Amino acid sequence: DKAENKSGTNGEPELPMGYASVLITPERQQLIGIRTEAVEKKEAFKTIRAAGRIAYDPDLYQVQSEYIESFKTVERQKREGIASATKASADASSGADWASKLMDSAKTKLIRMGLNSEMVEALQKEEGPDKGLLYAVPGGNAWVYANIYEYEIPLVKVGDEITAEVQSSPGAMVKGNIRSIDTVVDPATRTVRIRAAVKNDGGFLKPDMYVNVSLGGSLGKVILVPAEAIFFSGKTNIVFVAKGNGLFEPRLVVAGQKAEDFYVVNEGLSEGEMVITNGNFLVDSESKLKAALSRIAPSPVSS
Repeated sequence: DKAENKSGTNGEPELPMGYASVLITPERQQLIGIRTEAVEKKEAFKTIRAAGRIAYDPDLYQVQSEYIESFKTVERQKREGIASATKASADASSGADWASKLMDSAKTKLIRMGLNSEMVEALQKEEGPDKGLLYAVPGGNAWVYANIYEYEIPLVKVGDEITAEVQSSPGAMVKGNIRSIDTVVDPATRTVRIRAAVKNDGGFLKPDMYVNVSLGGSLGKVILVPAEAIFFSGKTNIVFVAKGNGLFEPRLVVAGQKAEDFYVVNEGLSEGEMVITNGNFLVDSESKLKAALSRIAPSPVSS
């Protein structure tokens, strides 16, 4: 139930450099407006939002066509017994080798374009490529393409549900599931593309329509603090822990993902500790002042 703390020689968490614990009377706490909340450990989810579009992808359509046709050729030649040892069939066998190489090449292209092995294998059962990549197919599938940031990749997996809102028709929403995640990060935007299949009832979704995509990613069971509790100061993240009897201790924490109105804390806090959620700025200033004065003339901690 604990995030790792760095401890000093007495076993207590080491105070951040330039900070000191402060003692604040109840009257001053009320004047400052200090409020505290308990640190929790629970299941957390992060909503990921991304701009997307309905796919118009003739390149993928073409490669799908190459793969399906070459697969059909290989299967037909297998049925015709190309593996016999006669010279005539040996000549034909070179054609089978060519078809097999074409199929392997198309498969490599499909995977490089972001399809996974399951999607490629599913194409073997199709009569032809997905026309939804070229135009609206009423009652068929449409493909939603959206880009998520590199740091969001661990939160997303194939099968996750997405919701897409059509920008041109506010309130019009469709749901679907992620079918594949690209295998290469775009070096310019540091994003990867996800592909999700949605039902195109009535052919409402047209290729290249803009959509707003949202999906949820699980962060697991983690230590959470209200976003207001963390005081971001330069390269350090500080929270103030209520130790009881008016004593507030500055604590260096390692913050992780933001989940709605909370931050995941990877290091520095334990479940159940009380942290300041309002009045941080004044407590921060007083803590720094105490630390500065103690370097000049050490004195007991008080306010």
